[in-house]
This record gives sequence, C-alpha cells and structure tokens, in this order.
Amino acid sequence: MTNIDVKKLTSCNSDWETNQYTLLSRVKEWESNFRKNRLYPYLNDSIELHYSLAEILQENLESKWWLEREVGQRVDDERIIVYDKAQQVSEQLNHLLSFVEWALRLNRPIMEEGLIIKEFIEDNLMIKTISSEPNFRGKGYFSLIDNKKQVFNIYLYDLKWGWSNDEPSHTLNIKPVRSIPLALVDSNEEEVMKEFIKNSQLLFKPMVYIFKNELDFSYEETIYPVAEEKLLATIMS
Repeated sequence: MTNIDVKKLTSCNSDWETNQYTLLSRVKEWESNFRKNRLYPYLNDSIELHYSLAEILQENLESKWWLEREVGQRVDDERIIVYDKAQQVSEQLNHLLSFVEWALRLNRPIMEEGLIIKEFIEDNLMIKTISSEPNFRGKGYFSLIDNKKQVFNIYLYDLKWGWSNDEPSHTLNIKPVRSIPLALVDSNEEEVMKEFIKNSQLLFKPMVYIFKNELDFSYEETIYPVAEEKLLATIMS
C-alpha cells in the first residue's frame, strides 16, 4: 500500500502520536526506495502528500485566524459558553497545525531527494525522433532499452485527450509490441526501429521516437515512468 489517507491522518479526533508513527513509517519507506533509485509510485505519493498538507495548513490557518478574531471581538459574560467552545476548537486546531507542520518538515527533504534523482534521469535519458513527418499527436512508436535485463523494447503509444478540473489533459495509452534481447541486436537503435517500421508495423508513416538509455536504474520503477512522462512532454511540445 502506498497511498495515504490524508483526511484520516488530519482528522481533529485523531490519535496524533499514532498518526506520526504511521506517516514516519511511510516516509521512511519512500526514503529507502529512493536510496535504491526506485522512484515510482513513491515520488508521486510524496508530492501528493506535500500539496495536500500545504492546502490543509493554509485552510486551517485561515480558520484559526478567523476564530481568534471573532472570539476576541465578541467575548462577554453572556457568551462564556461560546467562548469555552471556541477555546476547545482552537486547541484542536493547534494540534492539527502542529501535526501538519511536522509532517511537511518530515516529507520535504525526502521529496526533494526523489526530485533530484528524477532530474538526473531526465537529463541523461535522451529522446529523438527518426520520423520524416512533422509531429503528429496521435499514435506512434518508441523504443527504450532495459539495461538490467539487456532487452530492446518497442512500444505502441496512443495519445488520449480528456478533461481534468475543467482543463484539457493528455495521457498516453502504451502497449508493448516487441522485446528483443540485446545479444540479437546487431545494429544501432535507429536501424532497428527503421527495420521494424518497414516490416512489422501497421500504421501509415507513424511517429517514431528513440530513447538513448545507458542508465543502470530500476526499469519498471524508475526508467520507464520517467521516459513515459518525457515522451508525453515531447509529443505536446
């Protein structure tokens, strides 16, 4: 399990000590995987946690400021019960804010460590097209070598359009179509892909991308997801 129920962790009726232990355990898991150069899904979880906590912190700071201002303006003898209730709410908010601030401090260096690894991979994972056609935002192929398994992988991608938060979004549907042991590859990546396009594929004049990959990191948890993200950015550029 990698996803974190942030709402449950930040419920005002929470056991804050238990919540700290739960979150600490999860962040340590992410850190352990980053130290082994395994990024996903852990980096996405860390980033999502950061933004969720930052949003909760801002919302509850505003609530605390409003509560203190209103109570300070309206306290009198006739409203002592309301004041006591407000104090209880204020104490709960203080516990929540302390936990969220602690969680942000805990997660931030781990998230930044993961982002540094990702940036290194992006800088060393080169992508080029061998298509003679202009960039077509539809279907195409790309190749990516798995250096650990010594395999030359060829994939078919299909760009999909949709909407997210009233904004247009784009995703890639990717299907593996060929895996060739590097021991059987007797030419460079470009020649292999040109031969594949000439004899094996079904699309007419497809877009074809090649990744230059000499990295010895985890393929499924690091290289492939970073390549997928970089491919989407390249197609949309």
